[in-house]
Amino acid sequence: MATTKSFDQYTVTLSGGAEGRVGLLMCYSGNSFVGRIDFYPDGTALTQDYLWHPAPIGEYIVLHMPMSRFEAVMATVRQEKPLQLYINVNRSNGATTSGYGSLTTSEKEPIGEEEGTV
Repeated sequence: MATTKSFDQYTVTLSGGAEGRVGLLMCYSGNSFVGRIDFYPDGTALTQDYLWHPAPIGEYIVLHMPMSRFEAVMATVRQEKPLQLYINVNRSNGATTSGYGSLTTSEKEPIGEEEGTV
């Protein structure tokens, strides 16, 4: 089952050290937290993305990416809109459900770097 979470605000954290999560992008729709992207050192074995859905708090999406994707993700967040986190999962009764997710534009984009200009 596909789940999407649109977002229009974010915060970024970069952590010191060479192990564990070294970067974090927190995604918000208004003041509501909707998901995050965790960045790990390149070469780290990444766990599956997941949908966190403990009742009654709500649900949010967690994606895992290597640090080498950080610049591409940040460029997308800065330059594109509307954006959403996407995950495809088989829902379960636990607090988390593993799946495969992505950061996507939520509408079709016009072709060209200067879309909308003449």
